[in-house]
Amino acid sequence: MSWEEIEEGDANIIVPEQDESKEGPKKVRDEVFYNPSMKMNRDICISFLNSLSYRKDLNVLDGMAGTGVRGLRVFKETPISNVTINDVSIDSISSIKKNVKKNSLTGQINITQASVEKHIIENRYKYDYIDIDPFGTPVPYYPLAARYVSHKGFVGITATDTSVLCGTYPKTCLRRYSALPRNNWCRHENGLRILIGYCVKEAARHDRWVEPLLSYYEGHHFRTYLKIGEGAEKADSCIEKLEKVIFQDYWWEQDDLKCEKKPSGPFWTGKLHSEDVLSDMDEVGELDKKILSFWKEEIGKPPFFYETNEISSFLKKAPPPLKTIIRGLRSKGYKVSKTHFSPTGIKTDAPREKVEEIFLKI
Repeated sequence: MSWEEIEEGDANIIVPEQDESKEGPKKVRDEVFYNPSMKMNRDICISFLNSLSYRKDLNVLDGMAGTGVRGLRVFKETPISNVTINDVSIDSISSIKKNVKKNSLTGQINITQASVEKHIIENRYKYDYIDIDPFGTPVPYYPLAARYVSHKGFVGITATDTSVLCGTYPKTCLRRYSALPRNNWCRHENGLRILIGYCVKEAARHDRWVEPLLSYYEGHHFRTYLKIGEGAEKADSCIEKLEKVIFQDYWWEQDDLKCEKKPSGPFWTGKLHSEDVLSDMDEVGELDKKILSFWKEEIGKPPFFYETNEISSFLKKAPPPLKTIIRGLRSKGYKVSKTHFSPTGIKTDAPREKVEEIFLKI
């Protein structure tokens, strides 16, 4: 294996030599896993953890560390000093030790070799933040993190099996997430809400509730940051926010048992983001404000969104400019914003008839 030295954030690390013509690692089964296209994922993680500055004593686990870059950056770029970097691979552990030494952090970061499941079981309730960043689905790893993270602790989850969650492989999605996906204009939000719904159900098995603090789709992956705590009653309230939905043409409606169409889901229909966390991340000032503004605007809007191109196709009318649609709906007293899920999508509490009016007037 050939190696190269790179900088990411404040960390200097040695990683497997990258093929710049391709995104991601050279191959799925590289002995030491490093994905350069996930740098934004890690940038957001650092900003999120810095937004929790009131919890400087957080005990953090980077559970599937690869080269150790995430854990190194957490130690160097946040006030957090209790960091454990873990991986099951002996080659990864060798790489992590070299990178810890290269950053002059030997003896300051705890390095462990075990499967993330075994490590969490042996250190139950120790960690206040557990990061699960696998290649593919988080399903084999999340349940133990949800069960054994500390009370009111945090779990960061990545899912890269987007084709499964977005509906290309519905049977696989049913097996993994116990939900029926829908490959439509809303596929990326559908997939994210299926992922969160799965996380809610797994935590509720152990009378634990889940509060999503930041959830998004980017590039080729989903990511959600969850606050998890003890409490059966609150867990029940979370379960009540899982609903099946009927999609047709360009809109959706809650599942009606009388309807002959097959419902999709269940989906998490609660919030995706915490306004307080996004405000704190904004104050930290490490991320592009355009990214944060998209997430902020989505707060307080209903789940799912209208895709203006889908409406245009259905009505056989050219779509008005997005700003015209937004201005028109706001003038009628409706909440409306752009969405990070689609450059031509809008989130609004306006019924479809009112959205159609805007198109038909042009």
